[in-house]
Amino acid sequence: MFPATARRLIAGAVTVTGLLSLTLTADGADPAVADGRAAATVLSCIGQIDMNVVDTPGGTATGRGKLVCEEPGRPDLAAAIVISGSVTGGGARVTETRSSDTISFETGKKSHLTMDRRFERSSDEIKGDAGSAGNGRVDSGEFAGAVARDKGVGSFVIGATGTTYIMDRLTLTLDR
Repeated sequence: MFPATARRLIAGAVTVTGLLSLTLTADGADPAVADGRAAATVLSCIGQIDMNVVDTPGGTATGRGKLVCEEPGRPDLAAAIVISGSVTGGGARVTETRSSDTISFETGKKSHLTMDRRFERSSDEIKGDAGSAGNGRVDSGEFAGAVARDKGVGSFVIGATGTTYIMDRLTLTLDR
């Protein structure tokens, strides 16, 4: 079970997600649902990521963050995530990215993921609310083969070289 602070963060993320009028959708069906199996969660995390995105096709998408994870039999597993990728598309308030992520657990183990994320800004202002949604797969390391999903709620700031997304209420799950 997550500690009380983590449970409050999750509850806040769910509440804020419901309040924001962002239309974040993931392309494609869940592979486990498509073949009739129920997905089993092997890792659940909450935390935050900061992403710096150069908002042009082929622009860079880099970031890092801190997570508190829970796997069966092991709650409160601290982890760090490093994200490196590029912009693959988008529009007026939307940026789509593909990245190679590395999650480093306090145990010394790592998971290497490929993730497609969609960031959406709530306005055309230089700062405001934002949300994110991502889908991918664990390519190697701990939990290899698991399906990865994340969803974030936070803010954005547009600067001289791109946009910074601060997803301070992020949930990440790995399912098999």
